[in-house]
Amino acid sequence: MLIMLKRYLSLIMQICWAFNEGKFQKGDAVVMLHYAYGAVKKSIHAYVETAGGYVIEARLPFPVKSNDEIVGEFRKALKIAKCDGRKIRLAVIDHITSMPSVVIPIKELVKICREENVEQIFVDGAHAIGSVDVDMKEIGVDFYTSNLHKWLFCPPSVAFLYCRKGSRAELHHPVVSSEYGNGLAIESGWIGNRDYSSQLVVPSVLEFVNRFEGGIEGIKKRNHDAVVEMGEMLAKAWGTNLGSPPEMCSSMAMIGLPACLEISNESDALKLRTHLRDRFGVEVPIHCEEEVKHGEIGNQEQVVGVITGYARISHQVYNKVDDYETFRDAISQLVRDGFTCNMLSAG
Repeated sequence: MLIMLKRYLSLIMQICWAFNEGKFQKGDAVVMLHYAYGAVKKSIHAYVETAGGYVIEARLPFPVKSNDEIVGEFRKALKIAKCDGRKIRLAVIDHITSMPSVVIPIKELVKICREENVEQIFVDGAHAIGSVDVDMKEIGVDFYTSNLHKWLFCPPSVAFLYCRKGSRAELHHPVVSSEYGNGLAIESGWIGNRDYSSQLVVPSVLEFVNRFEGGIEGIKKRNHDAVVEMGEMLAKAWGTNLGSPPEMCSSMAMIGLPACLEISNESDALKLRTHLRDRFGVEVPIHCEEEVKHGEIGNQEQVVGVITGYARISHQVYNKVDDYETFRDAISQLVRDGFTCNMLSAG
């Protein structure tokens, strides 16, 4: 992820310099998704706000029922960003949000950005390569970056940055080296004592994935189908739901955890993750959706069966049904024991 962030910071630094040099007006905006990756969000706030720009977050609904919900919230964020005559200098859109995990309709959002005269569009595709279809011409984006170690079997520190023709003239690598000023590609080619050996395995990785039936396309389909099947199995066992429709899942899916576990904040989610690891040997990310929904009972407004905790499950070619059944049984055991996250706080 660090290498991908460096590629991304090349763009953010260029935006920051444009504010500082007066090319952009103080108060012009950058729009991003509320569920953008944490380090990405912090870097946008750090560079853009200190340079005098506004950062507007499109708060996406979760659980989510359709692409239309995402499109609607994104349009609202663009409208807010353009208030008082501000210009939107950059939109940062995730192809697949990390937590909660949802496939974002990026082609639709990019089209909207073009209609609203957003100056530059950047897609964070960290989880995309090897998981969903990626076609730069179809997406029509200015910049796109992705890791190859998440879903394409490469070791860490293998990533790429795509720049649409004419979009990279003012970009520089965030690490200044003796090659500064010779263009982004050359500046990125040799920056100190980095170990470049991980990048050399890419041809072998491509040969490896082609040993599977259907190559990477076959792997993507089987992973998607399997993660949806396992997600539906878990949701049925726990009486919960998927966090998004199957078509909005990639090789990952969000599964509601029983409300009786009382996951009320991110601290609870982290402690539950640790408890599952220590007691059951299960490693799974847990997300807490703190927004509470209400319903009316008589004349009283009360919280009704709210699911605030979600697990993010993944499927890769080496996973087996037993992996998910072990997780299912661990949560079911906690429910039978009357476990709540408050018990971990007390302990």
